[in-house]
Amino acid sequence: MKTFRGSNLKLPEENLRERKPGSIPWGSGRVMFIFGKEEGREYLEYYAHHRIGGDSHAKIFDDGEEVRLPDLCSMFCFDPKLPGDEETQRAKMEREYRKTWEDLERKGLLTAGPVPASLVMNAHLVMTGDEK
Repeated sequence: MKTFRGSNLKLPEENLRERKPGSIPWGSGRVMFIFGKEEGREYLEYYAHHRIGGDSHAKIFDDGEEVRLPDLCSMFCFDPKLPGDEETQRAKMEREYRKTWEDLERKGLLTAGPVPASLVMNAHLVMTGDEK
């Protein structure tokens, strides 16, 4: 998997054996993970947050299939020549961000272990609009 290539990242034996959620360090970030079953297949779902490398979210099934899932992205583009486009695009980004954050919360990825402070701070800024 390209995301973690060269990082020598390993899940703790206990988590793997017991299919226990967790969170492990990854460079200047963390990988939060859970286990589940879908359509008779086991999977590991992870959310990787890295301050420099960016975020990554996916499910990896027991047969090796990887399904990419939405990550938390606070960037957006707009056309300054179109009146109101900045506000429209910001609102769209905020809706998608909140939807993804709530999905991560519901699944337990944000309670599986430590969550990076930079991830929590960015979520606060995006979801409250408090940029001061």
